[in-house]
Amino acid sequence: MKRPIVLTPIMRLLARDEEGTALIEGAIIVPVLCILLFGVYEFSWFFYQQHLISTGLRDAARYLARLPTPCNAASPNWPINQASAKNLAVTGSVAGGAARVKGWTATAVRLNCTPIDNPTEASGLAAYRGGPIIYVVTASTSFADPALGFLGLLGLKSPTISVSHSERVIGPG
Repeated sequence: MKRPIVLTPIMRLLARDEEGTALIEGAIIVPVLCILLFGVYEFSWFFYQQHLISTGLRDAARYLARLPTPCNAASPNWPINQASAKNLAVTGSVAGGAARVKGWTATAVRLNCTPIDNPTEASGLAAYRGGPIIYVVTASTSFADPALGFLGLLGLKSPTISVSHSERVIGPG
């Protein structure tokens, strides 16, 4: 036959003692709050980097769209203009400099110039204002985000930023 467990007066005191509960609750909650805080900070950093890249690509596409001879691959200035636009996207300056986003280089920027037919309709008006062909410049990139490292601690891959921006060529003015 089993004997019943008898609580001594000391054991009864310990069972009712609540002095250490705050320490135990804190030990459970603090790591969860830290993970939440660092996660929010890491994603904020990611969105900031994406914004910087998007701004750079918009600048490059606008730069090319405003050139006097845009999308002319036969022009001797076209390779120079493309290099300048890539520098503008990555560094914020046509001449180059420090990158807007660490690790992002001009080789990661792709520039395309697409001709779009602008036929005259039965009404005698073209679909878009302009000549029979309209050009659209597109600047794009795909870049592995230089994460702060918190995602790596959790065993997750760093996200890839893929951004594209298109501008209709309007020429100088």
